[in-house]
Amino acid sequence: WKKWIQKIITNKNTKDADDSNNTCNESQIGLMNIYDYILKDYTGKNNNDNDVILQGGKKVPQLLPTREDALEFAKTQKQSKLFDVGRYDEDRRGMYTSSLFDAKDEEKRRTIHLGIDIGAPVGVKIHSFVDGVIHSLGYNEAIGDYGHVIVVEHRISATSKCWVLYGHLDANSIKGKHVGQKIKKGEVIGRIGGTCENGGWTGTHLHFQVAMTPPQTHDMPGVVSLKDREDALLEYVDPRYVLGELY
Repeated sequence: WKKWIQKIITNKNTKDADDSNNTCNESQIGLMNIYDYILKDYTGKNNNDNDVILQGGKKVPQLLPTREDALEFAKTQKQSKLFDVGRYDEDRRGMYTSSLFDAKDEEKRRTIHLGIDIGAPVGVKIHSFVDGVIHSLGYNEAIGDYGHVIVVEHRISATSKCWVLYGHLDANSIKGKHVGQKIKKGEVIGRIGGTCENGGWTGTHLHFQVAMTPPQTHDMPGVVSLKDREDALLEYVDPRYVLGELY
């Protein structure tokens, strides 16, 4: 898969790397304007996609079980240079293992993914696709949650708005920002966060989710149960309306 990931992530130059303060002390790299990326399958049909493959062939789960594990992983993991895309409306059984997802209750178990994941190296900049206003922001600290997150209200036409959640950011992404702050098209909203601050996810990524009504706070259900899927897909629409045909 060779495509442009447009409007949302862009290249970092040397100056960007110097003035960014990576809170996980993970290395920064330069990026090309055109990205090679892999379309991931997290349904469990491809077992390799449920793990992160480290140098030397060692496998670790996408979601680490404790905060201590996440902090330790962030100290030792070498910076990934890969990009990948995780799909919307995908049934990800086997990935969501923490209590946050009701993993032990089959009827309530939440496995249907309501956003698109853009896997990218720590520190990659995330840009606004259109003008907006910050609706809410904060830190969702539970293992498996979004970590540092910003929700932006975007006007997409003269009469229509949407609310976009940008999840798994680094801590500096929310510093100095406030509710009601205006965001210009192309402005940097934040950067990809490391495992120690993104909710314990070893595959560092942006969770991009589009809601048609405003959330109550800096949160949206990133996954829902099978019984709630139909209603959820009406409220949280396919992000490819914004991101383009990534797959």
